Amino acid sequence: MAREKLSFKDGNRICLSVKENNLKDFYNKIIDIATDDLDYNDLIELRLDYLINKKVKAEDIIKTISNVKKFLKDDYNLEPQFIATIRNFSNGGNCMLDEKTYLDIITLLYEKASVDAIDIDYCFYDEKSQAVKKLFSGKKSLIITYTCRDKSLSENEYDEIIKDLIKTQAYVIRIITKAFSFDDCLMLMDKVKKFSTEFEKSGKVVSVISLGKLGIVSRLYPEYTGSMITYINNEQSEPVSIDGEISKREYDKLRKQFPSTKEFLDSI
Repeated sequence: MAREKLSFKDGNRICLSVKENNLKDFYNKIIDIATDDLDYNDLIELRLDYLINKKVKAEDIIKTISNVKKFLKDDYNLEPQFIATIRNFSNGGNCMLDEKTYLDIITLLYEKASVDAIDIDYCFYDEKSQAVKKLFSGKKSLIITYTCRDKSLSENEYDEIIKDLIKTQAYVIRIITKAFSFDDCLMLMDKVKKFSTEFEKSGKVVSVISLGKLGIVSRLYPEYTGSMITYINNEQSEPVSIDGEISKREYDKLRKQFPSTKEFLDSI
């Protein structure tokens, strides 16, 4: 496995996402998050699919990331860790790339971008696993995201999916499923907890998200699932979106108001 750039020695880390679709706003938003909203242990996810959807060239994105990282270091003595994410429409993202273009951009990011990790879709990895294995040889961490938005998954389906994900070379396994009922959310949380020993033995960490308002507790109780990254929308008009994205302010408030993990589980 590649030498990992992300550290979880202090436990769960909050990840704030940047979703701007032009380079000027992209640059400024990173600075805003890093200087105003970021705690020392937080991560910044750069959702590059929003830029790619607007036909922004990968080379220009990489140059902007380098410039903003240098600015933060020189002017604020800050060195935030960046996750570069490209998500296709089919997996809840904001662009549509064929496999060759996807791999070309991932390769360019891996070789030239000042990021610490790259997040790719599991379906792409499944098709191009040999090329990805050859690419990720030590410079950056690999995050693989499995997404299912169209149905409730059964226990057996979760078992097979998680077993397959553990076999990948990813350092971080991210599992995103839709909560059509509260039981869907609990199923995801229970299944990830069940495989906690296997994750640890394989040297992997996991991040889980149950989509929808019914799945919001999956973000609020990382202690139960062992989830190491909680993704938060740092700027959002609604406290919780229809798809279950939660604002940073609402997350902080709910974490204080909700019962402890043990109390919560005892109540259901």
